[in-house]
Amino acid sequence: MKKTITLACALFMSLTLQAMEVAGVSIPQTLTLETETLELNGAGIRKKFFMDLYVGSLYVESKTNNVDAIINSKTPVAIQLDIISGMITSKRMVDTVNEGFETATSGNMDTLQSRLDDFIKVFNEEIMKGDRFLMKVTPGKGLDAYKNNKHLATVEGDDFAKTLLSIWLGEKPADNGLKKSMLAN
Repeated sequence: MKKTITLACALFMSLTLQAMEVAGVSIPQTLTLETETLELNGAGIRKKFFMDLYVGSLYVESKTNNVDAIINSKTPVAIQLDIISGMITSKRMVDTVNEGFETATSGNMDTLQSRLDDFIKVFNEEIMKGDRFLMKVTPGKGLDAYKNNKHLATVEGDDFAKTLLSIWLGEKPADNGLKKSMLAN
């Protein structure tokens, strides 16, 4: 009996530590960057005009569905984008990010524009199906952006980082379904 319970517990633990799969993309349950380990809060598919574009995953220190707690977190937060469509191009991604910032700030881009111009360069290289972008927010520092594990940019400022998070988690998110999935811890 003890062996059966031990085996069942071991099996359960191994299943809970395995990666989640969304649209064929393996999403790890934890994300380790530098010395910090974040937990998967939720993941879903960004859709537009009935097309699946990318898998968006939200990583936090402590799982929550409280949007304000995530956007205003005093601990690191990360959003990972796994490209699943060949329809995403560099130009389309730049346009989408610009549009997201415009929406998240209600057009008040004065204090963010020069930093957004620097951040947009992350998407200058050709974007292909299978590419992985990671945006890590570190309160008090700002944002670090990666493509396929290569660090591409650091953008200073909590205001910039919070605005970026608002693209997916704010009052007017890019995709309501994706927002719900990211918060479905």
